[in-house]
Amino acid sequence: MASTSGLKAEDEPTLVGRDLELALIREHLHGTGDGRAVLLRGPAGIGKTRLMHALTEREADARVLTVKCQESGGAAYEAVRGLFAPLGLTDGDPARHPLLGPAPPQATPAPSLAANAALAGSAALALPALTTDGDPDGRPADMYGVMHGLYWLTASLAAERPLVLAVDDLQWCDEASLRWLGFLLGRAEGLPVALLLTLRTEIEPARPDVLDEMADAASCLTVDVEPLTDDAVRDLLAASLAVTPDASVLARCMELTGGNPFLVQLLVRELRHRAPDAALDADALRDGLGHGTVARFHLDLLTPERLAVAKALAVLESDDIEAVAALAGTTPGPAAGAADALRAAGLLRPDSLAYRHDLMRQAVLDATPAEERLALRERAARLLNDSGRPSDQVAVQLMHLPEVPEPWMVTVLRSAALGAEQRGAPATAGQYLSRALRYDLDDIELLSASARVLAHSDHPTALSRLEHALSLATDPRLRCRLVLQYVITSLGAQNSLRAFELVGETLPMVESELGDTPDEQALRTLVEAMALVSGLDEKSTVRRVSERFRDHTLPPGETAEERLLLGMLCALGTLEGRPAAELVPAAQRVLRVGDVSLGGWGALGASLTLYLADEIKPVEFVLTTLLEHAQKRGQAWNSALASTTRAQVHLWAGNIAQALADAQFAFDLVHRDLRVKSAVGPQCTLADVLVLRGDARRAEELLDLVRRPRLDEFALESHTYMMSRARARAALGDLEGALAHLVRCGDSLAEAGIGSPLLAPWWYDAAQVLADLGRYGEGRDVVDRVAPAVRRWGTPRAEGMLAFARGVLTPGDTGIDELTEAARLLDGTPGRLEQARAEYLLGRRLLERGDSEGARERLRRAIDIAVLCGDRQLLDQAVPALGAAGGRLRRGTESPTDALSGSERQVAERAAAGATNREIAEALFLTQRTVEFHLTSVYRKLGIRGRGELAAVLAAERGTVG
Repeated sequence: MASTSGLKAEDEPTLVGRDLELALIREHLHGTGDGRAVLLRGPAGIGKTRLMHALTEREADARVLTVKCQESGGAAYEAVRGLFAPLGLTDGDPARHPLLGPAPPQATPAPSLAANAALAGSAALALPALTTDGDPDGRPADMYGVMHGLYWLTASLAAERPLVLAVDDLQWCDEASLRWLGFLLGRAEGLPVALLLTLRTEIEPARPDVLDEMADAASCLTVDVEPLTDDAVRDLLAASLAVTPDASVLARCMELTGGNPFLVQLLVRELRHRAPDAALDADALRDGLGHGTVARFHLDLLTPERLAVAKALAVLESDDIEAVAALAGTTPGPAAGAADALRAAGLLRPDSLAYRHDLMRQAVLDATPAEERLALRERAARLLNDSGRPSDQVAVQLMHLPEVPEPWMVTVLRSAALGAEQRGAPATAGQYLSRALRYDLDDIELLSASARVLAHSDHPTALSRLEHALSLATDPRLRCRLVLQYVITSLGAQNSLRAFELVGETLPMVESELGDTPDEQALRTLVEAMALVSGLDEKSTVRRVSERFRDHTLPPGETAEERLLLGMLCALGTLEGRPAAELVPAAQRVLRVGDVSLGGWGALGASLTLYLADEIKPVEFVLTTLLEHAQKRGQAWNSALASTTRAQVHLWAGNIAQALADAQFAFDLVHRDLRVKSAVGPQCTLADVLVLRGDARRAEELLDLVRRPRLDEFALESHTYMMSRARARAALGDLEGALAHLVRCGDSLAEAGIGSPLLAPWWYDAAQVLADLGRYGEGRDVVDRVAPAVRRWGTPRAEGMLAFARGVLTPGDTGIDELTEAARLLDGTPGRLEQARAEYLLGRRLLERGDSEGARERLRRAIDIAVLCGDRQLLDQAVPALGAAGGRLRRGTESPTDALSGSERQVAERAAAGATNREIAEALFLTQRTVEFHLTSVYRKLGIRGRGELAAVLAAERGTVG
């Protein structure tokens, strides 16, 4: 649990001996830029909290929110709720809370009005973390989305006035809150926000990796708080005792306390207790004073009744006197009296039931035998549960027990886990469920639930638990559900082989044991669909999937499950290279409904078929729908996936500018925010765009970032990567290196049984490379090898690409005829990049034949298309060729918008559409400072002064491209 009480007790002494630290910290906090953090580190009692309070006292113009993390731990986002509780952001029924809709001003306190305004837009995504019930919709919240929402809540509050977030005892902070603090620190530049954090160094934190990352941030100043000097201790003693100590007293005090301010104060209190009127005497100072006995002399004076209350307070860490009394075995009246006595003895804070210092609380616990402590924890959990407290509060006590001996405890832990999952804290949910499994390691429901939450962070453990659950399950419906979960988990683990085997074992049982009820039919359809999802993931299982579904009847697509199966069957047919005309109607049926259910797999499968068949518009629509859905929910990974796919579609349609914007957005999300090292698509897509924009060197650098284990084993990613590598090498002049990648790609496709000629058109690129190398016969062999597959697919673009490949490899008039036919076939298709290249090579051939006029016509056409598409690579070749043919450009080939980076174009497009800086930042997962930086750069590059001109420039560009 976390406390929001003040950081300073009423009778704490004046801060002494910290002038250097205060000066250093203030210089850091008020230096250039905002978004600063200070991490105060040191052992217990060294004065970190007192120093923090001194810093917050001087922030008169700022809103200061404080929280103290407690050793007993807390529920997911406990510290976050403690920070924002004073603003009225954490109370009430989520369904009726004013945050979910405007409330009448006269009926709403001022804090709630501010909160309601703060939770507009993406800030509303923070709601699961702020309420004790999690997501009001009752579904798991996206972890990134919740942190994204909390960031925008903080930004909203900071826009009203500077904000200071003070978190004491960070070593005990719950994991979800700790991760969010790190998330905020990484994005706080430009915000008037300061983080003040304290950390005890003698205690091992739960997540040292997160703390280390925060401490290493450039905006974080780490201050190791040192013991007080002799002079500072003399000043502290003089201020506390109204008598200046002599040298012997000071030396004895330093010997006993080591300059620890808390121990000095404890020594002062002992002197007052023993001889309040006597002069200071070094011999009167107690021996043995130290961290292990900081409250011993107080405890020795307690009656059994008061000691019982002291122990109850140490266990519960709560201001609820009724709960404290129940645990102490008394009633609230006597318990309150005992608390007053503890307060008078200097153990408790004057304003609450919290201990004056954690060392005192720890001394009470240390004085309690281990068996008694565990009994108190168990009894506390029972009392809290019986009184109807939230399950996560009960779970805090249960997590201290080595075992879970009773069924009701399992129920509590399950409920707490569900709440954590709904708040977007799967790691916390996993801890609860792992503890619950100690009661029964063969509880299938618990195994499944724990695997679901662990799939976010620990794939091996999640899959292991599912394997164990499957070994126990006998009911066919339960086995089906577990297998479906296994498939989804294995995709995240990037190893679907075992999942495919399990689905294969399950399919015969599905066919023989499931009935014809709607639910069982839906389950059967899902298992079949997951056989496709898992089997098409890796190359080694593609042929087996093809054999399994060779004669499968296409479902009508009336239900979400049928559309998922239908979409995946379309993807299979596309990989097999079946005729596009057969697959397109089925794929259109999948997208016609427009839903994004069941993870979007069916929509993505159908989209693959449609965009390779040049049915671009419906694919752009569904991908835009998926992207907007993910952005509204703050789902960064889904946003990156949809944006990557849409970038590939834009590129396939010859829209390089839009492809650049989407690819850059996906790449930034994956690498800047999510830090997914195994991603492949964003790097490859952005690399392909950069090659066409004439920056092959940067493309190579991006491809060097790919770190996918077993990359060669994946059906889609491996061939995408090989094609991107080949194009980058060719652009850099390494034709042999490019050819090696292309040939390996072709061999790999054949080995996997992938017959699509356009999924990775290695042959098209290889024909150009082989022609440049003068190896025409070898090139014609390649083209002959794929010609049947191209004709079977049957689209005009595919036929045009085949004619181009033949033309580039055939000399003389026959080659010119092939290139002419290629340009004709490609004209009017989305294959504008291929058409431009065909026109360019045709122009060169005509020039070689002496037809300068014909050459100029073709080259101008190639240049026009390249300008429209933004193909700088081709322009660098075609413009000199036109000059050699005696032609001049009719207009410039440069567009001002060509200078925009992918990130700048994303921002510019949204700004031109009327979005505010904040709306742009929310949608693109950026900070407002970053948006402002990009817009400034956009205005400079385009030579304009504001948004009105920006809209006109981009509208003119779109009109030209259209």
